[in-house]
Amino acid sequence: MVLATIIIHGGAVMLLFRMGRRAITHTDKLPAYVRLTISSFFVVGFVMAHMIEIMLWATAYRLAGELQDFEQATYFSAITYATIGYGDITLSREWRLASAIEGVNGILLFGWTTAFLFKVSELLWFSKGAQHQDTAQP
Repeated sequence: MVLATIIIHGGAVMLLFRMGRRAITHTDKLPAYVRLTISSFFVVGFVMAHMIEIMLWATAYRLAGELQDFEQATYFSAITYATIGYGDITLSREWRLASAIEGVNGILLFGWTTAFLFKVSELLWFSKGAQHQDTAQP
């Protein structure tokens, strides 16, 4: 599961980078609202990747017969992946280590997303061209 989610996330990083590369390398001519749209594109893309990864873990829990239905498995997976861990749903003794692994997996993938979005934000909002565009008089 960890390897599968890493592959999914790596694919999302590559796809989003390829789709947005031109926009994030030519920021000197972009108005602020366009930069915000580009930032939002990356955020939505990563939310979708995280949702797919959560659903993959949920599917594993459901196939293992650990949780009653897919909604419960998705809920459990989401709070575990995000390391919220309410504790209202738990796995059996045989499977509880899987939830700890999912938590570590999720926090690492959130970190990867954060690093990527930080770099995109730097290029979009803090490059010399972007700063000049925001301060230029009409």
